[in-house]
Amino acid sequence: MLFTTSPDAFKARFTDGLQNMLTPDGLGAFILVLANSMQDAQLRQQLATPLRETFAQLQQRQPDGPVDDVATFTALLKTGIEIFSGWEYARAEPWELVINPLRGLRPMRVSGEVFHELHQAFAADKFHFNKPFLRPEILWEGTAEGMNLRVLYNKFPFVPWHTLIVPEPQATLPQFLTQSYHERMMALATNTATYLPGFGIAFNSVGAYASVNHLHFQGFIRPSAFPVEVAQWQHNGGTQAYPLHCWRADSAQTAWEIIEGLHRENQPYNLLYRPQGCYIMPRKGQGTVSLPDWTQGIGWHELCGVFTLVEKAAATMDGSVFSHELSRLTY
Repeated sequence: MLFTTSPDAFKARFTDGLQNMLTPDGLGAFILVLANSMQDAQLRQQLATPLRETFAQLQQRQPDGPVDDVATFTALLKTGIEIFSGWEYARAEPWELVINPLRGLRPMRVSGEVFHELHQAFAADKFHFNKPFLRPEILWEGTAEGMNLRVLYNKFPFVPWHTLIVPEPQATLPQFLTQSYHERMMALATNTATYLPGFGIAFNSVGAYASVNHLHFQGFIRPSAFPVEVAQWQHNGGTQAYPLHCWRADSAQTAWEIIEGLHRENQPYNLLYRPQGCYIMPRKGQGTVSLPDWTQGIGWHELCGVFTLVEKAAATMDGSVFSHELSRLTY
């Protein structure tokens, strides 16, 4: 069983872990806690005072650490942390918008590279989830669906209760999906949702805004449907065409046959695992299509119809703008 046995127990564990992570010399942990506190008003209230205290202590110590963390903290020193408010929500029908300014400080890593090959060898000298400094960021470790799993907090979350799920982390598998892990993740999404309603799992292939070439999936809890899940679209039995290709497969085998075909074609894709099935969205590779300046990238969350914005002004745009950006990714 993954995490805990109930939504309340999961949220309590999630919140306690964040609070316990804050220390005067924990630069990366501070950034993670600050970013996660923005997603929920109760979290923000509970963590506000310890975040202010830790920020003041870190300023006095002039901490060092991984290059990404130092760059992010340097940016925070210029603005302070009080300017960052909680996530704000808007709609540009039929799409959802989330204004999340802190997300703009996230390092790009390999998601900033131009796509060439779907399968790339694991590189121990690059960022991966076995780095010692990530130990405080682990939310849970254990066994589920026949896998040894490491679940970490997402450092710059963009979906509620956002986690990173790393199967068999010591095996240092690259970000290339196999049938075995596809089937297990589909089962994990279905079975976990029975006691954590709204639980789901997503996957970015290499070239589809995966930021780390170490096999990982993204977990979240969102009881409401994503725009891609609503009945109006043809892939759900409706009459309207989604702006880019999307399949919904009810079985793991059917989904795998589609994914395997994308592998043969060296075709980047994003996946959404929900209890009702697997959504498969092939798309043009990152770096092959110019993107507007209001987005850092278009990964699984955007392809599912929820756009993360770092500037509030962008939330005034018409829904057709976002539809157009999705359609430009059709391969």
